[in-house]
Amino acid sequence: MNWRAVIGFELGWLALVYFQHLAMLPVAIYLLWAWWRLPKPRQILVLQLALLGIAIDSVLVFTGVLQFTSTIWLPAWFLLLWCLFALAVVEVFAALLKPLWLAPILGAVGGPLSYLGGAVLSGGQLLMPLGWLSWTCLVLIWAGLAAYYGSLNKERLHAQKMA
Repeated sequence: MNWRAVIGFELGWLALVYFQHLAMLPVAIYLLWAWWRLPKPRQILVLQLALLGIAIDSVLVFTGVLQFTSTIWLPAWFLLLWCLFALAVVEVFAALLKPLWLAPILGAVGGPLSYLGGAVLSGGQLLMPLGWLSWTCLVLIWAGLAAYYGSLNKERLHAQKMA
């Protein structure tokens, strides 16, 4: 278990959600340092996963499933949060989602709960205006994302360890 990555992600998530823009510089420094230490193929994968997450949440904002009170798109601290999460997927989470049947279950529970916790801790910056429809969309999306992240462990991450 890569405890530095787990603790770095958890502290970074909490700092970004609770302090938002005030936490961006220290989290960005940690993120760049950890990303720089990765092999080049994993660096690229982190960037791809961050862009995928930003694209998905952008669609959710534009369709009204998610909403931020301070902006019509995703705030900068939330973009950085996706980069931090993508790093954690590559360093830790993909390996934890090895049983592919378990990955969608964990994603369907953990992903939406993360948004719910973020909504509570963000001081009302993150909202789920459609109620149960927002929640259902997040459950379905995160079940699929977790299955994808779990498949990364078997294919891309394993191949990159050999390289």
